[in-house]
Amino acid sequence: MGLPAVIYKLKPEDNVGTALSDLVEGRRYPVFEEGSGVIGEIEVITPVPKWYKVALERIGEDEEVVKFGYPIGVSVMEIEPGVVVHVTNVILDSKYEFRELVKGGFILGEALARIEKGELLRVGRNFRPLHPSMKELPPRSRVGVAAAPIAEGGAIRLGNIVDVRRELGWNERYRRLVRDFYRFLRAGLMEFSRVQVG
Repeated sequence: MGLPAVIYKLKPEDNVGTALSDLVEGRRYPVFEEGSGVIGEIEVITPVPKWYKVALERIGEDEEVVKFGYPIGVSVMEIEPGVVVHVTNVILDSKYEFRELVKGGFILGEALARIEKGELLRVGRNFRPLHPSMKELPPRSRVGVAAAPIAEGGAIRLGNIVDVRRELGWNERYRRLVRDFYRFLRAGLMEFSRVQVG
């Protein structure tokens, strides 16, 4: 038996929740908050794979993304409620429609050479498109800017947040919370007895 089709959040201040199963675009799902039960529902407006984050409220550009009570990243674009939220290694140019790219998958392409943080990604120079919506881009088209170093042959991944630096809140307590959360879920030790899924 799988986990319920629900979005899980731990703390009231969280502005993202975790999808406990694959969520389908256009459907409404209950939001379960630890200690409070189901606190509402949200319509998912992009596909959200199991274990990925989904925005529970509007997150403005350059605002913190908060999960389990901790800032885990900074948005690189405005994120609407119901949109998948994912850490990336490339900040996209604004001309690429995030929702449309999500439908085709999170892998945009492959690094043809090592790409340093802050370096431009250009088709044929250091980026080989693999995503269906990018395969027809002309040579030297600018795709975005690397948010982290990417090894030669490494995947160029789609996302709308970047990691926060450790001093801004990404710390070992948060890492332990995340590790334990998924371990307990997989082991069936966490119960969602208050969740009413119709």
